[in-house]
Amino acid sequence: MTSLWIGIFLLAALASLFLIWPLLRREKLTEALLAQQHARQIANITLYRQKLAQLELDLEEGRIEEDAFPEMKAEIEDLLLDDADIRQQKTWHTPNSFFRKAALVLVVAGVLGSSFMLYERIGGRLGLESWYAQQQLIEEGRKDFGSLLRKLEETVAANPDDTQGWSLLARVYLDLGQLEKGAQAIGEIIRIEGTSAMLLAQQAQALYFADGQRITERVEQLIDQALEVDPKDPATLSLLGMAAYQQQDWEAARVYWEAALPRASGIEADESLREGIADVRQRLNMEPLSLTGPQFIVNLSLSNAASLLADQRATIFVFAQPVGGAGAPLAATRIKVSDLPTTVRLSDQQAMMPQNNLSSVEQVVIQARIALGGTPQAQEGDWQGQTEVLKVDGQQRVNLEINQQL
Repeated sequence: MTSLWIGIFLLAALASLFLIWPLLRREKLTEALLAQQHARQIANITLYRQKLAQLELDLEEGRIEEDAFPEMKAEIEDLLLDDADIRQQKTWHTPNSFFRKAALVLVVAGVLGSSFMLYERIGGRLGLESWYAQQQLIEEGRKDFGSLLRKLEETVAANPDDTQGWSLLARVYLDLGQLEKGAQAIGEIIRIEGTSAMLLAQQAQALYFADGQRITERVEQLIDQALEVDPKDPATLSLLGMAAYQQQDWEAARVYWEAALPRASGIEADESLREGIADVRQRLNMEPLSLTGPQFIVNLSLSNAASLLADQRATIFVFAQPVGGAGAPLAATRIKVSDLPTTVRLSDQQAMMPQNNLSSVEQVVIQARIALGGTPQAQEGDWQGQTEVLKVDGQQRVNLEINQQL
């Protein structure tokens, strides 16, 4: 957090320097302009005297008439007076020292004050402070995990609506095997964010293991709520498949896992589901699941700016689009910002329409978008990234960074 404030201070100092420098230079610039004005006046007087001397010489030598001399002399004098009037209209005034200092203080204070107010209103101060605090806790926790847990508990107790704090605490509880507390922490996230199929599935999974890998009444209630929100939620279907597998109901496990596969949240979940499906298909004397058709293994990451500014709770839509962007995506999946960095798979199984899939085209562009509104439609403020045009040919691994804000 200290580095953040040091950076803000340095930027403020740089902005102040741009404001202070012209005011500090004003006096010297004014003196230089006055000196230039004075030098021009002297040059005009010298020129007037030279022209007058030449005019008198012409009169003595008879090159001009004596009657014309006064008129020509008056013209030279008028030119000198006109130039003097112009100089007087552009007189430079140097403000007194007190006024300069007061103006300097007011300008700097106004700029810094308005910048701070804008940062408070539309900036990400709270999010950045929370992120830096969590990073510090993680660093300290590497040396003393017990201290990390205590500080995390103190942090969320002091900030009960800090979603990121509860999320980190839930992960720590689950890693320590404190499943009841982990489920309670996930419940706090649901309280703050609202109902989510993914969060309900995570809470149900924690309680499923806490209850001895059984679908108890409270686990069943959470599963029913998750399926009501999203009947195809992969985490919920994976949990149901796991429970069916424990009961040796191979057919039910196969159905659940194959339904979850197209929306697997990352390559690890994808491979785990495929291993489970291969196992139950073998037990059922069925053919292995076909892996034919083109596939893209997408290594997905965030730029530094996106990782700091993007909402960790937001949904990321990853999809393969026909070149030119016309029509529905050829393959699509979705994950959470908090899952990154990760790897996802796009194949014909993720097609939105069977006849409109990766196998139906020769070239695609893969895009990933952090959807603030929770829908695939792009809107102002979303973060996104995309690949170059890719040839659809067998299995390919590509890197994709989300680095552009709309």
